[in-house]
Amino acid sequence: MVRILDAAYSVTHTTQPWELVFFIMILLYTPFAVYQLYLIIVALISDDHHMVENEKRLSTPNNVIVAITTNGMATDVVEKIIKKIRSYRVALEIYVVKEAHDHFNYGCRMITVPADYKTAKGSKCKMRAMQYGIEELHRLGYGKETYICHLDDDSIVDKKYLEYVRDYLTKEGAQGCIRLRAFGRHLLSSMSDIIRIANCEAWCRHCNLKNKPQFVHGEGIVIRADVEYEIGWDYATYGAEDLIMGLKISEKYTFGHIPMGNIFIAPPTTARDYYKQRRRWFWSLLHNDGVVRRLSFKTWFFYMYMYFNGVAGLILLAIFPFMVFFADGLSNYIVLMCIINFVNFYAYYQFGALHMRRPSISVLMFLLQIPVAFYDGFTILYSLVKRPDFNTFETIKKV
Repeated sequence: MVRILDAAYSVTHTTQPWELVFFIMILLYTPFAVYQLYLIIVALISDDHHMVENEKRLSTPNNVIVAITTNGMATDVVEKIIKKIRSYRVALEIYVVKEAHDHFNYGCRMITVPADYKTAKGSKCKMRAMQYGIEELHRLGYGKETYICHLDDDSIVDKKYLEYVRDYLTKEGAQGCIRLRAFGRHLLSSMSDIIRIANCEAWCRHCNLKNKPQFVHGEGIVIRADVEYEIGWDYATYGAEDLIMGLKISEKYTFGHIPMGNIFIAPPTTARDYYKQRRRWFWSLLHNDGVVRRLSFKTWFFYMYMYFNGVAGLILLAIFPFMVFFADGLSNYIVLMCIINFVNFYAYYQFGALHMRRPSISVLMFLLQIPVAFYDGFTILYSLVKRPDFNTFETIKKV
């Protein structure tokens, strides 16, 4: 602590105010960088396959449902997902939860949300549909013996993922890690979405193993049917329904990690869709009537800190050239923190790219990493400047 204060004293006595800004940003970002480097190391030395080997196979397999919630704007994509899941030949049921205006006849069982259906708390859009879906599945008799694997209308899970749910899962809720499909339709969006892989492999995996879900995403979340019915999806928030569900499960039950298989998502196909999607995620954390904060202040604070670091990282990248050429006598401790932060910055993106299993993508990420970081970081500024319509649920093109 004394050394840090000495470093602060050294910087505050420089003549340039931007040097002070630089030091403050470095000081606040460093704990995040150090812990993230720790998570990378833990993930790299961990072995999910060994975890499965140590688990006991269920004597009676779980009943498994795949539930795809759609607004009817990507019928062709949903049909491809249905056909792909059927090709696995895993004994399960597939349901599509759709709106009354969607007259497409999907190749599976369908649950149609009545046009006049209203939830008790007045939830809208996707939450409204998912609430009706679990109510209908409950009426059909699905309960403790059944797990529901939820998919958006552009995501899919592989065969191993569903086999684990069927043969091993005992926790009330769980989720696995993301991979990308349809990569490269929009280069910067695809490269930027690689960070979601890193987040899953580092943060999701680590937190879920401890029953402390922090990054919970709607794609591939698996919930036991009776627990899903008990908790429900009627939160009446702008978004964050997946995170709220994960936190509510962990509050009373157990939310775990799925170590087999993956969830495959498609990156946005345009910059406009990418920014709209990130804006929705950003405001879902800020515009939820304090639900997330009340469920877990630690989780809410972490997201605020993470978003702050997103802006801080851009400031650091912008100021860094001035520090190199114009700063006078930087403390060795500040230099050390700079090195740690930059190592984390490059290592985390490369950690995500590593899971693409294509060396060319790792090289491309190394070359484009700074533009990709700005492309993603500016979504926070965009979200603040151009607020969304909180009465609608913005959708993007599905592929």
